[in-house]
Amino acid sequence: MKTITPQTLDGTLRKTDSTAWGILFMVTGTMIVPVMDAIAKFLGDSLSPVQITWGRFFFQFIFMAAAIIPMQGYKALWPKRPVMHVVRGVLLAIATTFFFFSLLYLPLANAIAIFFVQPMILTLLSALFLGESIGWHRKTAVLGGFIGALLIIQPGTDSFTIAALLPMGAALFFSGYLVATRSVANVDHPLIMQFASGVGATVVLTVILLLGLLSEQALWTPQLPTLSQWGWLAAIGVIAAAGHLLVVIAVNRAPTSLLAPFGYVEIIAATALGWLIFGDWPDTLSWWGIGIIVLSGLYVFMREQHQNGKSAPVTS
Repeated sequence: MKTITPQTLDGTLRKTDSTAWGILFMVTGTMIVPVMDAIAKFLGDSLSPVQITWGRFFFQFIFMAAAIIPMQGYKALWPKRPVMHVVRGVLLAIATTFFFFSLLYLPLANAIAIFFVQPMILTLLSALFLGESIGWHRKTAVLGGFIGALLIIQPGTDSFTIAALLPMGAALFFSGYLVATRSVANVDHPLIMQFASGVGATVVLTVILLLGLLSEQALWTPQLPTLSQWGWLAAIGVIAAAGHLLVVIAVNRAPTSLLAPFGYVEIIAATALGWLIFGDWPDTLSWWGIGIIVLSGLYVFMREQHQNGKSAPVTS
């Protein structure tokens, strides 16, 4: 039976293997993710954030299955370490739910910028759970990232809302998801990993939604989506899956050390969408915070590359 590899997944695109193509795929992948978030923010006026998160993962695993089965068959859908993939799915579901909840109250750009403290949190979790050492360079960058987040959150001011902490919660659980991903990164193909995490997240969220039927809390209670809402939920799932696939293709064409800065294009795209669709624009302090977070994140990445001595493939 044919084995899925990054080369066979994207077919003839491998013939145009180049740094330019890698950058193009990376930028495209990171720019479409805020579109998913903008749709989630739009749907938040009529659907529970938990239900929106459910739609994101349900349609993600359907899309992934449609991509895997023609090449590998149904047996390929079963991962080699299913329990760990369920854990990954649960962590990712919690992270996404936290983030979608934050979009009910925060401008799109602010929520995404706060979420970008994730590389700093991942550094701390890697030290705690994976035994990785971090020197004063990265400790300083981690501190800088959190200072940047505080400039956006602005505690103690009239602009502060407790919802501003939700993207940090999302970043925490997403970092846990990445730590779990590292333990299975070389076991299953990224597409199969994404399918498995999508299934795990969908199952857990389905149980939560069923429990929500017994609750009178509107934020947790599901409702039957309209036809157009089903379409938007499907779009969220497809965008999430496509964005991941584009990043996977990108890192097969260019070093991650080169691609890393382009990940922050997501903040630019989110700012533009937030302004065009919702009329939101970050204030001066938020812009300072965004800048500090970006610089801190890039510095953490560069120090990790220096410590590793080489670029490593990224899978999530």
